[in-house]
Amino acid sequence: MSDYCVHDTLYAENGGFLPKEGGYSNVLLKKRYSGVVCCPNEAQRRPGAMYPRCIQLAHNGEKNGTLLATMEWYNKENPVFPIYESEDEGRHWHFLSSFSGTLGNEGIRFQPHLFELPCDMGTLKEGTILCAGNFIAGDFSTTSLQLYKSVDAGKSWEFVSEILQGGKMTPDYKMGKPVWEPFLLQSPDKKLYCYYSDERYKEKGYNQLLAHKVSEDGGYTWGEEKIDVAFPDGNLRPGMPIVDYLPDGRFIMVYEMVNEDRIPVYFRISDSMDDWGSPDFMGNPVLAADGSYPTGTPYVLWIPKGGEKGTLLVSGRGYSHIFANSNLGEGFWEKMDALVDVDNTYNFTGYSQCMIPLQGGNRILNLCPRHISPDQALIEAAVADVYERA
Repeated sequence: MSDYCVHDTLYAENGGFLPKEGGYSNVLLKKRYSGVVCCPNEAQRRPGAMYPRCIQLAHNGEKNGTLLATMEWYNKENPVFPIYESEDEGRHWHFLSSFSGTLGNEGIRFQPHLFELPCDMGTLKEGTILCAGNFIAGDFSTTSLQLYKSVDAGKSWEFVSEILQGGKMTPDYKMGKPVWEPFLLQSPDKKLYCYYSDERYKEKGYNQLLAHKVSEDGGYTWGEEKIDVAFPDGNLRPGMPIVDYLPDGRFIMVYEMVNEDRIPVYFRISDSMDDWGSPDFMGNPVLAADGSYPTGTPYVLWIPKGGEKGTLLVSGRGYSHIFANSNLGEGFWEKMDALVDVDNTYNFTGYSQCMIPLQGGNRILNLCPRHISPDQALIEAAVADVYERA
């Protein structure tokens, strides 16, 4: 497919900004309430909790409407992904279950992602809950994106498969070859996609790239890797891919660009979940008219509010704002107040938030890490009403 570019809708030839002309947002967000999903105790390791993910059950019979949330949980024992449940749209939460990795005293540590199957897939039935995450060996010598399933609405979990394995996790980006940040989504033809970040191509000049694999049996087996976003300059690190459906049958992917100033967020729009254009196309910036932009750890959500094209919402860490666009990404984005107040002087606050629609998009739920001390964060769930501008 050709690269989808909105650059000309943002800038005039003389370097100035163009007028609004369909950009900005046709919705307003008004926070209604918030609740605490989970709060670490003083004995837990820094930073307590980060990287929350949430789904609302829609294919589980009497459990439909229930929220399930998970996150990175920094304890001093066997690492786990805890599962928390809310039955009142995020006002109150309680612990439901947890699961660890497949090897003794080692566990599944980073970057969980939840997904509910909307239909049967292979031997998995509609309503099966999937959770992908990053299993890190106890000595950090390997990374492994693994998939787990629950057939009882999150009460118990079973290993499904290893999606792919990467190399050592190391603070030096030039040394290790780990894999990161799995994201699950089903295609219109009922295949399961897993998008992720990959550092295994350093000898070919790629600091980090984005890729995906496809499963036709619900995640038990996976096809060959296909590269989506990649720059062979040894410097740029696209990361944290998030994908959502658009109302016209297309798809949007957002990702951060580490090693650019303040880690800006870019997006691509594609006719296919399998083909995102030229891998070395930078993408389109999520950019407000005043030049500000979200910085790092993005999440994207489309809601059917704000006109015939609906509205795209993008969260990130920088500026503590949500960015909105009611023109399918064309033009500028409107910068709205965040639903959870975070202090960006702490490097873990706001780290990889998530958003999901409630009540058909009339409300949105935002899960976000918020600091409670210089060393720890809790996970807060904020709910906002969505109003359409006249």
